[in-house]
Amino acid sequence: MQLHYSANMNPNEEESSLTDRYQTTVPARIRKALGLSKKDKLRWFIDESGGIIVQKAGSGQDHSDPILDAWLTFIERDIAEHPERLVTLDGQWYEELVFEVSGERGVGLPGLPPTLEEFQAQSKELKEDD
Repeated sequence: MQLHYSANMNPNEEESSLTDRYQTTVPARIRKALGLSKKDKLRWFIDESGGIIVQKAGSGQDHSDPILDAWLTFIERDIAEHPERLVTLDGQWYEELVFEVSGERGVGLPGLPPTLEEFQAQSKELKEDD
């Protein structure tokens, strides 16, 4: 048996082959990530760039945004693997973020007030309304 590894291979990438009847085996790491069991169904999506997204069908999710799901999974995995990258959001960082989005200093956007204090107060009000 010969194993090979390409230096350019993405560690999150798996490969499988198609049979003459277009069937394939879902690689073990993918089965585990999706929480698949025998007889489960898969849902396939083609995104805007032509990429393919596969998710477990009937997983009880009310939304159907595979791009958002993939992004949130990426963020969750990155936080778990690199907690040292997390930084506290302070007032200055927040104001820079709002400036980058709005293009003007001291000006907020709907749902994104100009200061962190205003954002925190708005968030507190929203929680109290629930």
